[in-house]
Amino acid sequence: MTNTTKNYRRVNLDHIHDVKSNALGLGGLYSIEVELARLMGQWIARFPEFPEKLSLAEMIYEEAMHAQMLEERLLELRTNAGDVVHLRARTISVFKHLEQLDDPNKFLSGLFRVVKPALQAALVSHLDACPPYVDTPTVRMLKLILQEEAKHIATGLSLLAERNISWGETLDFEAELREGLWDPNDITSSFVSGEFVGKEPIALPVPVWPTAVEYLSTDQQMPDWPVGHKAEMQRCVHELVFSELEALDIFGRYVYEFSGFPWKFYVEAARLCWDEARHVELLLNVLERYDGTIGQWPANAPGYEEMVRCPTVLEKIMMVNVIAEGEYSTDTQTQHREAFKQLGDDLSALLKDYEMADEIVHGRFGIKWAHWLADQTGEDFENAYKAAKQSLEDFKAKYADDSSGSDESSNMASIVNIPLIRLGPEETESTRLVNASAKRLVGFSEEQISEMTADASEVIDDT
Repeated sequence: MTNTTKNYRRVNLDHIHDVKSNALGLGGLYSIEVELARLMGQWIARFPEFPEKLSLAEMIYEEAMHAQMLEERLLELRTNAGDVVHLRARTISVFKHLEQLDDPNKFLSGLFRVVKPALQAALVSHLDACPPYVDTPTVRMLKLILQEEAKHIATGLSLLAERNISWGETLDFEAELREGLWDPNDITSSFVSGEFVGKEPIALPVPVWPTAVEYLSTDQQMPDWPVGHKAEMQRCVHELVFSELEALDIFGRYVYEFSGFPWKFYVEAARLCWDEARHVELLLNVLERYDGTIGQWPANAPGYEEMVRCPTVLEKIMMVNVIAEGEYSTDTQTQHREAFKQLGDDLSALLKDYEMADEIVHGRFGIKWAHWLADQTGEDFENAYKAAKQSLEDFKAKYADDSSGSDESSNMASIVNIPLIRLGPEETESTRLVNASAKRLVGFSEEQISEMTADASEVIDDT
């Protein structure tokens, strides 16, 4: 058996972390990663174009995971759990500056030319001071974070190049931002306690969408549906693209504006962002295969607008995750899967089946965190569920009334089309397919599932 000797005589104690200084430095990195995730959550809905939205969706999940890994290591290094909570309630002026911006291109340049390179330097500096052997968990973690941060920077610089934002165009702005960065020799002294990105969220009544698309608010009538299979499919998939896009924008806002949850909530919400971004990408593929293009029709975001109108965080989570995703969307994705199979489009059916699996996770997220929040605030879970359901029904009824002036010659004129809820043309009352097995996986009770299946024309239950 080979015996490997650890030669500690080569270690200079003046240049390596002890446990306390290690935790102190990791705490600074943790606060930075938390603030970056919040910023990305805010900006996802503020970027108009797909490349930035979809890129930030993956980054926000990786950023949240970086913070989660750092949190776990901090606890291993004997940091008190209450102190970790405090680390999420502080900021540095550069982050507040980026939160207040109104120029997406400046945000890109600030994030990828200033903040993330500075974070890279801070990560390398901490890594260089990690003691060998005993602190390999930190070394491994920081190397992984560095690898992903390098990928983020490369992606961000590529986005800036695609937008023709030259290196010199934002020099003055970048210099101003650097003045608000942390002290590279003492990160912890740079934080302001009690302030953080999203503490007073900047309102965004409607999401910002691609310039090629006409955005219609929920009180504006959408065009009549086209006649003919190909045109109908293009219109249907076009609306599905934007139903997923508004969900992406919604879950970014979760990370940005819902304060007071354990960090695990934000990790899971960031994962929902990434899920929705992948759904957008798969539907863009489907749209292209049906020869459709973005901007063929106007688009709206009734689910986003209704989420904004919900009075409490609990009702927002109930409306979006428990009802829209867990109750309705599991059925709709199942119906879409079966419809694509009937059309002979096996690829789209396969993609929809994966999407339905994600919807189960999203519904489960809603039930889990709605219960947690109700326990924390003293709100009644069932009352909040009923209020969110009633609000949604009232909204659907209003939306149907607003659409009642459609041309009756269109074979799709009577549809109540609410993209986030994804109620398709055959999914009302007695014609609705219900996936009972998916509901069970979400976490609904047998009594609730019985109520949901009472008026269904078809029930799928393969458990």
